[in-house]
Amino acid sequence: MNFVNNKKIKFLALGSIIAIGLVGLGYSLSSKDITLIIKGKEKNISTHKSNVKRILEEQDIEYDGNDIVTLKLDSKIKSGDTIEVIDVREQTIRQKKEIPYETKIVDDKNLLKGNSTVSTEGESGKNELVYKITYHNGKKVDKKFIKEEVISHPINKVIQKGIKEEVKVALSRSEITRSTSKVDSYINTTKNYSDTSKTDGKQISVEATAYTGHNITSTGTKPQWGTIAVDPTVIPYGTKVYIPQFGKTFIAEDCGSAIKGNKIDIYMYDKGEVYNWGRRNIDVYIVE
Repeated sequence: MNFVNNKKIKFLALGSIIAIGLVGLGYSLSSKDITLIIKGKEKNISTHKSNVKRILEEQDIEYDGNDIVTLKLDSKIKSGDTIEVIDVREQTIRQKKEIPYETKIVDDKNLLKGNSTVSTEGESGKNELVYKITYHNGKKVDKKFIKEEVISHPINKVIQKGIKEEVKVALSRSEITRSTSKVDSYINTTKNYSDTSKTDGKQISVEATAYTGHNITSTGTKPQWGTIAVDPTVIPYGTKVYIPQFGKTFIAEDCGSAIKGNKIDIYMYDKGEVYNWGRRNIDVYIVE
């Protein structure tokens, strides 16, 4: 009787030792039915493993530190539990962004007012926006902005705007006007004028402009240096007019629709002389 009891005791002790050993190896004595969901695929298993980590090892399921395991790896498992392993992947992407240029207008004193020119063409800049994209089991679940990097800066468009003032100079042959810069003196002073007229004639104050380029005057003569256009009701055709600025006597042979009243238009050989003369108020003398 004692022999039988001793045998039972030894068997129970051995069983306890084996059970303790199995627990130490991550096993439980009872089988558990659980559900595994791996990368969205579900399967049911029966296992003697005692915690999550050992069950995943038993099923050869790979995962890394980025992946999501819905239960802690050291969690004890019981029947009916569900373990889901979500594959997590991250991707960095770059998206280009255009930076529009600005248009700047700069005053230019060398351009006539109302005119403009482009001195620098505009060019857009480029930036890159960096994002981190997160995928769960291959599906995008998040897009996070990381930073913005400058690739190239925009180049602003520059427009030169003219601010130079204009002087309107009347032409003798019509109402047409032309624009010219103001000058202080008639630059063609190197001509040898031999006229010795005196300022003893009738003095008249006039507004004097200049013209060039016409082939025939109102009196049928060919215009030349020494010809002036007049209002014949003020200065009759053929009148000799002494102009002190040139030390020369001119002949009234031409007229124009813009020449009215005390105005004269002096014929010159080229546009440069016309522009240099501009418009002036001067005193002239009627010689004959």
